[in-house]
Amino acid sequence: MDPITWAIIIGSALAGVAVGYFWDEIKEWASRMLGHILDAINTAIEITSDATVYLVKQGSRFYKRIEVYVRNVRSNATTLKYKEEEIAEVPADVEEQFRKKGNRVKVLQEAT
Repeated sequence: MDPITWAIIIGSALAGVAVGYFWDEIKEWASRMLGHILDAINTAIEITSDATVYLVKQGSRFYKRIEVYVRNVRSNATTLKYKEEEIAEVPADVEEQFRKKGNRVKVLQEAT
């Protein structure tokens, strides 16, 4: 056999002995790292409410606004996430609703 083959055989045997000798520490380390990874995933998991779309009047401008409440599963902290976009025209029937109801009209609510 050539020297490279002997080096591979001896290296593999030494690696096997080293893994066997440190196996308990390797398992402990792997379990600890898996725990850290799962904790990181748990802190990132959030659930959302239904998305609600409103037409909002601010002064003479009109905006469409979508709102979603977001709750972190681990901390139970709830936050409101929204996005607004200005719109150029509002239909006459919606203008009438603004006169009756105020500065915010609910248009749609849909599951996320």
